[in-house]
Amino acid sequence: MNKLKTIKKKEIAGAILLLAIFILPIISLAGSCDEIFVNDNISGKQDGSYDHPYGTISKAIEKAEGKTKIIVKGGTYKENIIIPPKVKIIGKDKRKTIIKAKDNSKPTVTLKNKSEIMKVTINGGRYGVKIKDGGKGKITIVDCHIKKAKRDGINIDRGGKDSQRKVNIINSKIYENGKSGIYSQRRRLVIMDSEIFDNELDGIDMEESSKAYISKNKIYKNDGVGIKIRLDNANSTIRKNDIFKNEKDGIEVRSGGHKGEITIKKNTIVKNERFGIVKLLNKNYGNTTFSGLIIEDSNNFWKNDNGNMSDIIKIFKH
Repeated sequence: MNKLKTIKKKEIAGAILLLAIFILPIISLAGSCDEIFVNDNISGKQDGSYDHPYGTISKAIEKAEGKTKIIVKGGTYKENIIIPPKVKIIGKDKRKTIIKAKDNSKPTVTLKNKSEIMKVTINGGRYGVKIKDGGKGKITIVDCHIKKAKRDGINIDRGGKDSQRKVNIINSKIYENGKSGIYSQRRRLVIMDSEIFDNELDGIDMEESSKAYISKNKIYKNDGVGIKIRLDNANSTIRKNDIFKNEKDGIEVRSGGHKGEITIKKNTIVKNERFGIVKLLNKNYGNTTFSGLIIEDSNNFWKNDNGNMSDIIKIFKH
């Protein structure tokens, strides 16, 4: 009997040892995330650790393997960076952590699927941020300032409209760019709690077939339209935004003849230099294409120079 107990104890001890050697490391690694540190004011040894950070973000990206946070101390980093999948860039202070384009003919920052950037200022470049579509995985921009790009502040490539290819732009300021603040081809978008202003073209410009949720933003003093959106095959909501003092219309809805769904509600649309909301239609199509445009009475209009809302205006091209 004692011999049997001894054998059982050995079997239990062996099982615990196997658990410790093989199973527990797998569990811990599944949720692990490497951290690499960057400081542009560094000399001597550089290995990406807290005590010996790399001097450039590019070097940290080069060394990143798998799921990685790159933590960037305040400073001005003259680089054009491409953030690969599963990598997150985090600045210590968005006012002091500045990524400035080294080559203004290229985007300052390029984001691929499953990548994120937060708490930095992005200055210059052909685009401040270029968003690619390279497969499944959300892309997120949070708490950033994006300014003074030669063209769009954020330029988004055509991609799928499913949740796995969603682009999130949250709590950011996008301003003083050479074209639109945000330009997007067909994509699924969430734009929230941001300020988009003083851009030389439109605040937000979305091509047809977009699926967008645009909420609680301030969109103002752009040289074009506050929000430009195509009705064709769209499925979008514009709600609780302040859209004011744009040099053209507050919101422009265009239709090329294909139906879609856009809901506009609970916005404050004031003091724009043309209409609060303008409806433009390719002259070859009938007015019924606007049946999917819902403009609720909950919107607040005030002092838009050409009126709060236009009739349907036919144009020669889409």
